[in-house]
Amino acid sequence: MKLYIAGPWKYRDEVRAAATLFKAASHTITEEWWDHLDITHNSSILPIDREEMARQARADWAGVWGADQLIFLNLAYSEGKCVELGMALADKIPICAVGEPGMNAFHYLPEVVWVHTVEEAIERLRR
Repeated sequence: MKLYIAGPWKYRDEVRAAATLFKAASHTITEEWWDHLDITHNSSILPIDREEMARQARADWAGVWGADQLIFLNLAYSEGKCVELGMALADKIPICAVGEPGMNAFHYLPEVVWVHTVEEAIERLRR
């Protein structure tokens, strides 16, 4: 199955580790955004490279819309992963969320199925 994994940039190492588990379970990742050039969180790079930001956004957009399912790792607040959640909802892409729902009303839609761990998400995808 083709998966897009949404998660907070500051936890990209944890998202990369989760991706490794999904790949080991024979899934394909549509966009490995955690390997993007870090241009927004490095204060020595000013001003922000708008062209690079747009390139990364387009790659992530294509990744979400190329996925059979969105995996939503709710490790911390993140605007980007919430945008990706909205894109998946708009395109009716199934969503498996890992963690606990937060104060985002969209987390409580029945289209968002919650599990506690990445391993549970992998098991759910096997069914």
